[in-house]
Amino acid sequence: MANGQEVRQTITQAELLQQAIQRLEAAGVPDARRNAEWILCEVLGCSRAQLYAYPERPVDAARQAHVAALLTRRLRREPLQYVLGYVEFLGLRLEVGPGVLVPRPETEWLTEQVLQEMPAAPAQRVLDVGTGSGCIALAIKHHRPDAEVWACDISLDALTIAQRNARRLRLNVHWVVADVLATSFPESVPGSFDLIVSNPPYLAWHEADELPPEVRDYEPPIALYAGEDPLRFYRALARHGHVLLKQGGRLACEVHAHYGSDVVRLFERSGYEKVRLEHDLAGNPRLVWAWKLS
Repeated sequence: MANGQEVRQTITQAELLQQAIQRLEAAGVPDARRNAEWILCEVLGCSRAQLYAYPERPVDAARQAHVAALLTRRLRREPLQYVLGYVEFLGLRLEVGPGVLVPRPETEWLTEQVLQEMPAAPAQRVLDVGTGSGCIALAIKHHRPDAEVWACDISLDALTIAQRNARRLRLNVHWVVADVLATSFPESVPGSFDLIVSNPPYLAWHEADELPPEVRDYEPPIALYAGEDPLRFYRALARHGHVLLKQGGRLACEVHAHYGSDVVRLFERSGYEKVRLEHDLAGNPRLVWAWKLS
């Protein structure tokens, strides 16, 4: 194998897989076997079942080199999703890469809850704040094509990737460059909305040392950290929600597992009603709903 191991002219899928697993394990990469399987399946254009069904199938030198190149990136602890260039999110294959947060399973769960609670009629107007790869906005538009979906982000790099995802998936979402922390934010998007959904940055700076290198060293800090005040984005959402939401409209926000109750109190003190906290499949407080009823 290249980059430290010689590329052989003939090697089987099983041998190449085992080499990849050993190198990943030696480097301390978590879930080494699954990572190796993903990389080989991507390069060989096969499923995991096919990878194991044909262990003696030969792999040519060009594909060996391709596997080696992807493996080298993963050995540096670059996120597997960046290495592959995509992530699966509620049935959609989304491009991801440097400049956007890798969508997490908890965000997928949040989006499922939002979709379940969206009324069948009338058609909803939805705003996704801090859209990143566009995962929430695009999933809502895909599953609810009747909805009018807007999405914003402060990052041009993120919006570029989100727009590419929308074009490839043929989903019509309105994209806006906007900073939710700015006082003028409501002027950037046309209210009023039935729903504002957001997965804002919520990590404090001191949490950086606790993060795995895939997150700490590669994912965009602007999408991760709220700074010294982990609630500052929720304060902005609460303030703008009064301007942008229809009467009876709702906020749905992903929250840090440590600050769910704080976000509930913040929304209640900001004049929202029927504020509730939901727990994800792992039992962590993850989603806060808040209604603008007056």
